[in-house]
Amino acid sequence: MSVLHGTKPPPRGPTDAHAGQPTVSRIAVIDAVARVVARRGPAGMRWSLIAQEAGDPNIARTSAWFEGMPALVDECYSRTAQGLEECLLQAETTSGSALEKLAAFVVAALETRRERGPFLSCRSADELPPIQRKRVRERDLMIRTRLKRLLMKGQQDGSLALRHADSACAMIMACLQSPDAVASGPEQRMWDGELVELLLAALAEPHAPEETPRLDVAMARGSCACGAVRYEVDGPFDAVSHCQCAMCRQHRGSALATLVSAPLAGFRWVAGEEAVTTYRSSTIGRRAFCNRCGSGAPLLEPDTGVVFCPVGNLDGELGSRAQSHSTRRTPQREPT
Repeated sequence: MSVLHGTKPPPRGPTDAHAGQPTVSRIAVIDAVARVVARRGPAGMRWSLIAQEAGDPNIARTSAWFEGMPALVDECYSRTAQGLEECLLQAETTSGSALEKLAAFVVAALETRRERGPFLSCRSADELPPIQRKRVRERDLMIRTRLKRLLMKGQQDGSLALRHADSACAMIMACLQSPDAVASGPEQRMWDGELVELLLAALAEPHAPEETPRLDVAMARGSCACGAVRYEVDGPFDAVSHCQCAMCRQHRGSALATLVSAPLAGFRWVAGEEAVTTYRSSTIGRRAFCNRCGSGAPLLEPDTGVVFCPVGNLDGELGSRAQSHSTRRTPQREPT
């Protein structure tokens, strides 16, 4: 039985003067485990493999730092998500066009990968227990949503090619999550430089800024079905997107959810803010609705400065077509 499913690490042995002590840090252990997971998957975890990867035969003594192997593996996926989120934040705060922001993201992500090792892919999480698998997919979805938002801005400002945002996002993530990346070194830096050029060449196809995807809508008004919740949001709007994930389908009671994003600074409640109930649908996700009629309500994200409004709430034409259609399907019923 693998350690992932509960087998204890090797015995520590006698605590005498000759007993070795681990020479690595907690972060180094997590990164070493992540490299093993990237190559073998989480189900193939053994302390002997981790020791070989970290170059420390006494690394099993660090098991007291973690609440079991499943928790350690979960920290590996969390560290991958944290690294990509930090790179996205760096890109989002970089000045210039969306192409320049995308370049900043890819360069920062590759530098982080050289320091830590491969980013773990959501696909490898299929071997995890259901609850852990759900958390990994939620983190992956949030990262891809932010990256697609950046890609769609590039289509609007004319700096990026008019390609399907989901496909472009998948290509970038596949390149970053390659399990074959090695530690920092001249050869890896050379390959990473080539990868940056190839990705940007594939995605950068300068064209005139789009004229049809959106109009300069000055303001849109929205309300719930009973009228208790009313709000206004200033345009123009960033993007309209469809989501077909299990949680969105359950929350809306339909085949998909359609949302429009806009800068949070242009959003304001007109009435009924107190009638909006927000609940945490996952470890990183939240849902909002009117507690009188059940209609979906805007979801405010102060951390990213964005508000997501249900398109069905809004009056009139938004002047923006759907630019993203997420079809990632997860099991309808998973443990919560």
